Amino acid sequence: MKTLYEPALAELKATPAPAGQVLKGLYAGAYRSDKGKIKGLMLQVGETELTIKLPKYLRPMLVRELAPDDFVQVWAYPEGDRWRAINVLPLPEGEAKTLRQQWGDLAPVAASPPPKQKRLCVEVCSKGKCFKQGGRQIYNELQEAIDGNPELAHVSVKATSCMKACKHGPNLRLPSGQMLHRASPAEALARLNAKR
Repeated sequence: MKTLYEPALAELKATPAPAGQVLKGLYAGAYRSDKGKIKGLMLQVGETELTIKLPKYLRPMLVRELAPDDFVQVWAYPEGDRWRAINVLPLPEGEAKTLRQQWGDLAPVAASPPPKQKRLCVEVCSKGKCFKQGGRQIYNELQEAIDGNPELAHVSVKATSCMKACKHGPNLRLPSGQMLHRASPAEALARLNAKR
């Protein structure tokens, strides 16, 4: 007995699914929506630049792990004038070198990638006496200084519980573990800059 849906199912089975493929090329930058949100990446393959949409779980990787001019391989399938990615991986160095030679001037080579800076966290006591003695102001001033200085993008500020040195407050702890008593934001920033 035929059902009403059999012709539609037969047509669906006869329609070939879009074939996925591995695209190898140069990460040219993030593809953003009109509101500025990252939606995917631009991939330079020879002289062609492809727009590739990424699933949400892959988008943070563009900021954390990739830099423009990195060679990558993207497993994707065509979707209209764009591609939809399933996965993105760095291209092995040997293949990247081969592509760089084949493409010549199309693939600029960065002199040497800047060393990744270690993330640093300054902890500011936000409890009791420290809070009353200026912990809040220290936290706010440190956060403003970090937000206003791109060279301190690797530093964060965290409000913590009591550091058990209330008589010497306000207190803060540097990433090295060293405690600063009767601290000031200027002193904390000076110590952080000295470590760089």
